[in-house]
Amino acid sequence: MPGTVGLHICFDKRGREIEVLDVTPVAQGKYRIEETPIFNPCIALGDIIRVEEKQGIAYYVETVQKSGYVRYAWLLSKEAAVSREIHEFKQRITENKGRWEQIFGGLLVIHLSKHSGVDVEAEMALILKRFEI
Repeated sequence: MPGTVGLHICFDKRGREIEVLDVTPVAQGKYRIEETPIFNPCIALGDIIRVEEKQGIAYYVETVQKSGYVRYAWLLSKEAAVSREIHEFKQRITENKGRWEQIFGGLLVIHLSKHSGVDVEAEMALILKRFEI
């Protein structure tokens, strides 16, 4: 199996919501999602999905396996998004085997095991208070 690839995935049967996502093939027609989809909030980074491919488009069929991550998301101000506090927070997430994404600059998405020792909500509450968000 090749490494991570960009895949055109359609989340509706009419073909109106096509998104190019980084995925890792895991079996024929099955892929692990390597980033947060915008058009389908029920699918998250690390999930394994099954698709049917037609004319170069992969149509989502089902989620085969959930990732095991808990997903958190915040919309940050520009100042907060580039702050030392957010930078250090993202480092703690990585050190605790979690993953993070910063989408469109200000949407911070955290993916972390529910068994992690990081209190994500408490730490973000302090950061949000600091930036009056």
